[in-house]
Amino acid sequence: MTQKLKVAIQGGPASFHEVAAQQYFPQHEVASVPCQSFRQLCELLEQGKAEQAVMAVENTLAGSILPNYNLLHQFNLFVTGELWLPIEQNLMALPGQQLQDLTKVVTHPMALNQCMEFLTQQPQLQLQESHDTADSAKEIREKDLKGVAAIASKQAAALYGLEMLAENIEDRRDNFTRFLVVNRKQPQEREAFVNKATLLLQVSHEGSLADVFSQLHTHSIHVALIQTLPATARSHAHYMVIELEGASSDNLQETIDTLKPLVEYQRLLGLYQKTKYPEHPNPKKKVNSLLQQ
Repeated sequence: MTQKLKVAIQGGPASFHEVAAQQYFPQHEVASVPCQSFRQLCELLEQGKAEQAVMAVENTLAGSILPNYNLLHQFNLFVTGELWLPIEQNLMALPGQQLQDLTKVVTHPMALNQCMEFLTQQPQLQLQESHDTADSAKEIREKDLKGVAAIASKQAAALYGLEMLAENIEDRRDNFTRFLVVNRKQPQEREAFVNKATLLLQVSHEGSLADVFSQLHTHSIHVALIQTLPATARSHAHYMVIELEGASSDNLQETIDTLKPLVEYQRLLGLYQKTKYPEHPNPKKKVNSLLQQ
């Protein structure tokens, strides 16, 4: 019998966050804890209402979700893993409708950004943002919204009984989202093999940043990500998030220790095993033939 695991996700059932949680924890029966925002996700995890959380931080088409790193810092959370998930976006509506019957499309703003090439070819569609892709599909079903479409996963269409009007409408087939697996605290025991670390740094001037990169070079560390985080209402300090890849956990830990004297502030946000960037899926299918009707 599989063990149930409460995982906080941004969005509801059949969202991409839930799919990511199920893929990362195949040995568990995932009991998703839906959240309407990433802040709520962090709050529920902090309060112990979930054992783990899955949080999107990067998309190959839309870029990094930088405020989420600030949330990890603010709520003192720790990254224990990562997952790349291929994202296939689909246009769906109540059964019996065609594309020309629609006047509005509702979905998460990230999904809109990923499908702009398709959407610009449909000038009759008013674009409306929502907090989640799958919950947009749910609302159409529950409120019997005719003339309204959602952009969401095939799982959402099946769950809420919507008809697919166009499949794989994302701008490029190499559309992947990177999710972080987040815990309330750093695990007592380190995993057998970790080769990636996420750090939060506050650097005083350009000279010290050059010293940081010199140490990374000396220790043969690859910099997978470096971004300046936006300032928050609670802090005027400017932080930098940096993700490092090394040969081993000892290699990473030694490097992290050498960086401390070079910066004004440093916090380890996560130490985990790097997930291999996925290969491209099969060539993108043509969109549903209803588009030509």
